Amino acid sequence: MTFKSALDIDCGIRYMFETLDIMSPCGRKMLLASQMMQTKRELDFHYRRLNEIYDKDCTQIAAKLMCLKDVQTTIGRLEAGVVLDDIELFEIKYLSIVSGEVRELLEQQRIVAVGLPELDAVVQILDPDSLNIPSFYVYDSYSDELRNIRKQMRALQGNGEELPDEKRAELAVLLQKNADLELEIRGDLSGRLQSYASDLALALRNLSFLDILIAKAAQMKKMGLCFPVVVEEGETFYNGMFNPAVKAVLAEAGREFHPVDIAFERDPITIIGANMGGKSVVLKSLALNQLLAQFGFGVAAHDCCVNLVDEVALCIGDEQSIVKGVSSFAGEIMAIDAVIRKIREGRSLLALIDEPARTTNPVEGTALVEGLLDVIGQVRGGFVLTTHYNILNDKVKRYRVKGLVNGVMDYTLQQTHCGEVPHEAIAIAESLGIDPQWIECTKKNLNN
Repeated sequence: MTFKSALDIDCGIRYMFETLDIMSPCGRKMLLASQMMQTKRELDFHYRRLNEIYDKDCTQIAAKLMCLKDVQTTIGRLEAGVVLDDIELFEIKYLSIVSGEVRELLEQQRIVAVGLPELDAVVQILDPDSLNIPSFYVYDSYSDELRNIRKQMRALQGNGEELPDEKRAELAVLLQKNADLELEIRGDLSGRLQSYASDLALALRNLSFLDILIAKAAQMKKMGLCFPVVVEEGETFYNGMFNPAVKAVLAEAGREFHPVDIAFERDPITIIGANMGGKSVVLKSLALNQLLAQFGFGVAAHDCCVNLVDEVALCIGDEQSIVKGVSSFAGEIMAIDAVIRKIREGRSLLALIDEPARTTNPVEGTALVEGLLDVIGQVRGGFVLTTHYNILNDKVKRYRVKGLVNGVMDYTLQQTHCGEVPHEAIAIAESLGIDPQWIECTKKNLNN
């Protein structure tokens, strides 16, 4: 899975991308194309480098990276032996200057997370007068003949007055000689630079990656994200887990996000609670933080340990599809069936299913959920299911949304051994200011 494809998962990952202050277009391009990391070794190496950047002040480096352009196509043309034009030679020169300046800043701060090649020779080739300015044209100093031709051209042009025919003809000859010499010099420069193509490509990749690391570290500090402990087998747990996207929405409304503590391994997990109890947010937060961990971001928790998976399967919301010609119930059941198939294939999967069979009648819905828990067994990665049905299966680990406390909804989870869902729907409706006559009639019917 690429990071770009992960953005389609409705869990808050797009919000994390949109709030990530990557300075350069090539940094964003690299992140979108990056693959979800699958091994502890790969992730540990990534987080060591991110941790080094986290501990440093990279403000000056970030300012340099704002000017970084995606010149991958130009580098490819150089490597292929194409004669570059003035704009492309400028792009090579500018990349080399930025790389050199960033390299110096990295050395000053003793940052070794990202290495940059030595490109001073490239700058010298493209800056023969040692002007050290971010521009390029075919300088007079590249050729005595070129200098002489341009001198003659300037003498003929004078102050821009109208030239007689013979002088215009002479100027035309000089202009053609100038163009021919410039092309010859560009060919020579391109040939001399060709051997540096691989170093230029490395500089572009590592500067782009450095841009991503700096942005991730800044986001961690701003949002209060943590470094995960990564394992390939064992328990996943989160202490103080939250969802930054939901937290931001609540903050705008003057409300507070309730952090969640949760732990699971191979045994199925059920989360019970009334509607509006925040169960779906827990599932989205689990999906989000699994993705954040395996794409090398800070994780939205106080601390955590994350077991690696091959895939995150989030079954949430209305699965109705006009294109497929299926109802909400059919779409939902088909999506869950696909998850079961993957589990039976032995794939390492974090399966997160929100209130399965909620669109059918409670009797069959309860039986379908209990049947699902019976057939899946243990799951490599994790299986978390939310429901408001009373589930009697005693082989699952249960969490319960704390619910209404003194008239206020508490969304934190507490472990429970009871499978009965709390009866809080009427109390929640009352707290929302629903029509009192409706509430009163409902209570009478419930008592009867």
